Amino acid sequence: MARISYIQEFIDACVNDIAEMLGQDVTILDENGIRISGTGYFNDLIGKPVPEGSFFKKILQTGKPGLVYDMKKSDSQCISCKFRTQCRELATIGFPILKRNKPVGVIGVVSFSAKQKKRMIDDHEKLIRFLSHLSTLLENKLILLELTKHAECEMKENIPHQPDKILFSSIIGYHSSLKDVVHKAQRVANSISTVLIRGESGTGKKVLAKAIHNESKRSKFPFVAVNCAAIPENLLESELFGYESGAFTGAKRGGNIGKFELAHKGTIFLDEIGDMSPLLQAKLLRVLQERTINRVGGNRSISIDCRVIAATNRNLEEMMKEGTFREDLYYRINVIPLTLKPLKERREDIGNFIELFIRKFCNELNKRPMRVDPELKNWLIQYNWPGNIRQLENAIEYMVNMAETEVIGFSDIPDYLLNQEDPMNNQRGFSLEERIFEYEKNILQRYFLNEEYRNNKVLIASELQISLATLYRKLEKYKLVTK
Repeated sequence: MARISYIQEFIDACVNDIAEMLGQDVTILDENGIRISGTGYFNDLIGKPVPEGSFFKKILQTGKPGLVYDMKKSDSQCISCKFRTQCRELATIGFPILKRNKPVGVIGVVSFSAKQKKRMIDDHEKLIRFLSHLSTLLENKLILLELTKHAECEMKENIPHQPDKILFSSIIGYHSSLKDVVHKAQRVANSISTVLIRGESGTGKKVLAKAIHNESKRSKFPFVAVNCAAIPENLLESELFGYESGAFTGAKRGGNIGKFELAHKGTIFLDEIGDMSPLLQAKLLRVLQERTINRVGGNRSISIDCRVIAATNRNLEEMMKEGTFREDLYYRINVIPLTLKPLKERREDIGNFIELFIRKFCNELNKRPMRVDPELKNWLIQYNWPGNIRQLENAIEYMVNMAETEVIGFSDIPDYLLNQEDPMNNQRGFSLEERIFEYEKNILQRYFLNEEYRNNKVLIASELQISLATLYRKLEKYKLVTK
């Protein structure tokens, strides 16, 4: 279970920002009543428990917020605290941090001067609402962390050596265009400017976005990804900006924060932004201009601080001419354009991906180490891969599943690859079996006609990385006569 202390850095940042904004001291307790963060007077009390019978202890027990304007009064909620007579606090507001309706912490705002106390009394309704939103934000952070930890655990079980973070060094590729993109991304990692990543589906746009986030000063805060094409238009607005209680039928009691608020201090990745409706484009433009959001059904402007990285495989310039994409939004998101080329324009990188994916899926599928037949590898490198890296990865996963020996051959490749245009032979009208038959037969014939090998079966078998017995079986299968 994700505890409040698991988001310590986020909490510390919140506490300091809130204290500066409110002009009051702020403190946060965990589920055991231990003070885990605080400003001013409370800074020296971090790591220590609050006394039994204290105001904050009661909030932990009841899960209900409270206000105390005079600690010394006989009817004060602090009456049971043994340190009541020594307490320097003049007024306090406490609000529970709930996770799935269970108290897991307390946020406290405390006045130590008459001026602070007056301000607290005058603004107590606004402060309660503010702490309610903050509590919801922390709850969402904890739940998101719990889900992320669960997913990471599953991933680590399947891929023991999976790195924790995607960094620029994790991006595979030696093509000059990719090196240029990565270099530009490194230079702007700590910028606040919006990035637009262009490229066909499957070229690794999300991977690059994660690397930018993980190499930036925002890496300690959330990376929140939203696929604008995968969420229905009527839900996308509340997904992005959140909603207030009663905003629509079925709305969660107390409302819900959106992805922009979840990404506070971090990065929000808006994938497939070209699929966003004109209405939401207008609302997104306002967010980028004003750095504030309004929840659905709400009338309050909420300040947000997050880096925006957008991505698309659409031709936005053509969409602007057609009037389906706003020109003003285009210039807002296209501040730092980065373009990832398709795999067919980076053929020198395909071999590295093949080796990487073979190792990955051998680990995942508990198979012994495999290698790909050299001729097949050359064929795969020549293939155009319209689905780019994602398609190549899926094809390798299929082949690792199908391979019966440690050498992956033509008989193991997915049918659809050969049913599309053959990149080397263009054998239209041939069935899968006929293509494989002719291809393998031609390879063997070329080796036996090559003077370099001088009909040396041992050398040919070694070059093709098959056993001598397998070579003899194939010669018999294809009725090839050798000297």
